[in-house]
Amino acid sequence: MQLKKALPFILLGAAALLFCFGVGALALNFWGPRSAAVDTSKWLTPQEQVDAKKINPAVALGILAGTSDVDSVDDSLAAGDFDGAFAQIAYSTEFSDANRVGTLLLLGDRYAAGKQTPKAVWMYQYAVFLATVSPLPSDLSRVQTMLEAAQGLKGLGMEANARAALDQAYLIVQNSFALPRDTRADLFEQISRAYRAFGVTKLADQARSQAAESATLTEEDAVNISRRPFRIQPTNPPEDAAVIESTKTRMGAARELLDALNLNPPKTPADMPQDLIGALGDALFQEDSLRGDYYATQSDQAADASAQLGVLRDKLAWLSLKYRIARLGFGISLVHDWELDTDAIKQELNDAYADYLAITEQQAQSLENAGEASRSTEDVLRAAIVAGRWGLYPQYNEEELRARLDEVSERLRDEQVASLRLDSFTRGNEIVYLLVPDDLYKLGERALPR
Repeated sequence: MQLKKALPFILLGAAALLFCFGVGALALNFWGPRSAAVDTSKWLTPQEQVDAKKINPAVALGILAGTSDVDSVDDSLAAGDFDGAFAQIAYSTEFSDANRVGTLLLLGDRYAAGKQTPKAVWMYQYAVFLATVSPLPSDLSRVQTMLEAAQGLKGLGMEANARAALDQAYLIVQNSFALPRDTRADLFEQISRAYRAFGVTKLADQARSQAAESATLTEEDAVNISRRPFRIQPTNPPEDAAVIESTKTRMGAARELLDALNLNPPKTPADMPQDLIGALGDALFQEDSLRGDYYATQSDQAADASAQLGVLRDKLAWLSLKYRIARLGFGISLVHDWELDTDAIKQELNDAYADYLAITEQQAQSLENAGEASRSTEDVLRAAIVAGRWGLYPQYNEEELRARLDEVSERLRDEQVASLRLDSFTRGNEIVYLLVPDDLYKLGERALPR
């Protein structure tokens, strides 16, 4: 009897305790410290993020059948094979950074919609990195990329990353030498709205005021719109009949495998057409042997820098494809021997990139105009950092590249060459890159908008 009388009080107490826990949880959610959804402080190369098990071979193998890089990405996106599209921009040497950025932003949106938050966050982070460090994008493209990435990151709960992208966009718009006044005014308006969404009213008002000021200017102040990043046009190496024939054989084997996979989609791994997979693997192995001899011969015969770069460009495209195959980057095993030799292939890729960049830098430094020589050398060093972080130049020394870049930036500043400087500073264990004007160079985090 006593237990029956006490039961209502016990239940009431339990309910009160649960209520207290609920209130505490809500308070922690609203006022307690929030951790970021994804840790991006430790850099991961795109190749490390490719999930080979999710790639659809029936689409991705198009590259081996002769589909272009751009069309391959489009085909993967149309088929909903996002990991296949990502693998293509992660491994390919044929994409410009502008093409990579556009695809990364699109993949960020797709992964976010599919609730794949870590993947989405990294797509936006890669886009921001390229927009900051790569010498190729225009200032307008840099800012548009950062604003779109900031919006995507904010929607994923990555407030600090989103704010960093927005701050960088603001610095570029404030200090760019290449933005027409009407474009600058429009970008200031967009940045003002973005800061207001962050609740940063001071910077929002400041950007709005700068938009009005820029819109009322009567003279254009953009001074170096026409400059393009330094590059040498490589001379294509002479064609080799044996290599051409082996390439045709490989493409034919890939098309046969693609047709089989699409006409009779395998329901289990046991249903895969092993004979056709073996035929493609044999064709790839034979082509690699011929290409190895071909590149060695052409390298010895290359008469000038342009010819040397032509051989290396072709070799890099092949080695990056070979490396992808070795890492099962097409979703299936094609050449087992390469899978056992991944480190050696990676070393070959690294050495070819090192040679390519060394020749390009030497040519940049030999330009007669001192200011253009320094800017061109800066372009090469920034491209080297991108190649390193992308995983295509695996043994790069980022610290050394940054030190050399600092030397070039200081020369450009002394020569009063009108451009933004790529600066860097350390936040915890993370290296943060930042484009800044001369008066903010080497200020680190103090250069950020306040």
